[in-house]
Amino acid sequence: MWSRNTLTIVGSAVLCVSLIGRPQLGAPTTDEPAATATAPPIVVQAPSATHRPSVLVPLYISFATLQGLDVHSTLRAPEFGGREANPIVSGMLGSPAAFIAAKVGMTASIYFVSERLWKRHKTAAVLTMIALNSTYGAVVAHNYAIEARAARAGSR
Repeated sequence: MWSRNTLTIVGSAVLCVSLIGRPQLGAPTTDEPAATATAPPIVVQAPSATHRPSVLVPLYISFATLQGLDVHSTLRAPEFGGREANPIVSGMLGSPAAFIAAKVGMTASIYFVSERLWKRHKTAAVLTMIALNSTYGAVVAHNYAIEARAARAGSR
């Protein structure tokens, strides 16, 4: 089970990183020869990116929901004999307010980056949010599966 989650996270990260650096249509490249003084400059208008992709808002809402479920399942884990695998997060679990504040800050920063990204690379922004939602969906499902397994074992 651990290797599948690791593969999901690594695959999502590779996909996101590979999409962020893609060149934009109409952007100048370094392979183009320099324009001569006799030729008029060619001006290419990039398509206007003034409208947010319509799928981003539902992805933001589902991401916030997954973060809430992750907070809930992580804070309940000690009741079922579970523990936090991430050493950075486990240090914050002594103060639920600090843990929730860190999750809110991380979620807000992801929204900020995604909002900046869609203005230049709409597809990359959407795919990044899909990858993050998929990854956190797997994490939340894993957390609740451990809780259900512990509850079944406790009822025997």
